[in-house]
Amino acid sequence: MSEPKSAGSKRPREKYSRLICLGCGERRIRCELPDKVDIPEPGELRTVQTPCYRCKRLGIPCVVRRAIIGRPGPPKHPNTALPSSSKDLERRGRETLLIHSPQSAETVLVIRAVDTLRRQRVEEEWFRHLATHIGRTEALDLSIKCMVSACALARKEPNLTPRDCYEVLALALNALQANIKKSDGEPSDDMLASTALLAPFEGVIEAHGIPTHRHVDGLAAILAARPASYPVTQLAREILDYYTCESAIVAFIHGKPSCFDGVDRAYFLNDRMGFHDSDRAQLKALGTELFIRTPRLVVLVRSLRLAPSPPKHLLLDALGLLRSLLALQDSHAEERLLRNIEIHHSPLGQSLRFARVQDFEALACYWQTRLSLLRLESRIHDLAVQADSGDEAVRPTFGPRTDEMSRLVKNIVMCSEYVGEQPIRRHLHLFAYAMVVVWGVTMDFNRDMTESRLPDLLLRTMNRALSAEPALTISDMDTAADIFAGGEPRGRFAELYGL
Repeated sequence: MSEPKSAGSKRPREKYSRLICLGCGERRIRCELPDKVDIPEPGELRTVQTPCYRCKRLGIPCVVRRAIIGRPGPPKHPNTALPSSSKDLERRGRETLLIHSPQSAETVLVIRAVDTLRRQRVEEEWFRHLATHIGRTEALDLSIKCMVSACALARKEPNLTPRDCYEVLALALNALQANIKKSDGEPSDDMLASTALLAPFEGVIEAHGIPTHRHVDGLAAILAARPASYPVTQLAREILDYYTCESAIVAFIHGKPSCFDGVDRAYFLNDRMGFHDSDRAQLKALGTELFIRTPRLVVLVRSLRLAPSPPKHLLLDALGLLRSLLALQDSHAEERLLRNIEIHHSPLGQSLRFARVQDFEALACYWQTRLSLLRLESRIHDLAVQADSGDEAVRPTFGPRTDEMSRLVKNIVMCSEYVGEQPIRRHLHLFAYAMVVVWGVTMDFNRDMTESRLPDLLLRTMNRALSAEPALTISDMDTAADIFAGGEPRGRFAELYGL
């Protein structure tokens, strides 16, 4: 019979892992990872779901990269050996594969950045690409440090003041400006990522996460400044996609077109035609384009509402733009994607259950932008009737599409329970805009909400998404809904977005 181990005995020695996490590699200690871990590509950093023993004990993210155990042998093919001189490097050019290996300070920054993304619930968004970009430019590293410090301040960590965070912000902005001067008119993805990181800085400190519109304008300026020959990267597409909804809201409030209105359409067009998920990509692309182009229509509607008598030329411009935006729809793709969605019954009523969160993003983006557009169509119809002077060009030939609007309202409301279960912050912000649009449609058609649970649901979802303090009220929702239909920009909702 074996004797029990004493309290001071060591753990049994485990096998060496095929991979090694950055934390263990930095300390040159054995890394005990589980056997089933996806091996990353060379140069790729990946956060594993089941951390190694040390990272699990310390409660930190476990970031792995491919490691070479043992001494490397001589090259089997001398002709393919890496060149040793700078002249050879210039001569070989792209034939040489250079892999960036993070050093000590960069390793710490990677771990802190990954931990911050997890805490801020954005680890599934474009931020996941940042780990492999750390160490390339000083501006990007400082921008990541700036975001890490802002998140730490929001969590009220000790020995950290707002002044400390803003000092890091100043350093990051100076480094970014220096990079812009050296870019020669071709801003890189590192520069784009640095600007995108700084956009939500103040919003993170205030706990609502709303980006600063000046930084979002900077993102659009970087994309617009790129020449047509510059490659459209996945990182750039995801950054634009991440900020289109927020930029549309800012444009509605400030009464101007979206800052992304002048960006090449290649950054948001459907690039998945012919693939199994082409319907999802199609609806997402249509919703993104509507987010970008609808603010210009809101500007026209606001001008028409402010005029004592709607000018004919403005009305014609609004009607022309409205027709082009209404053509941005694909009912067949929507119908095919809806076949994969189940309807469940809950205490709140019927709710939609999506097989993939990407399906929800595509449909929610498409539904709410389409609903917002139909609401604007109803307003333009009323203005055209008001200005009817016998001219066939401005006489309305359409009316409110109440059936389609009712269907879209029902679909969006049925997503509320699913959204409440999602940990990603962007989904909450995306759905907050939908809540305002639904509120506006209900208000426009004079539906009685006093005896229903809809107002409470919309308000609760909105306040949860924006972390508004004090909470938004019914009056705030009325004002916000009117802004999206060309009303006067005012109220607490507009203040949250920097009015």
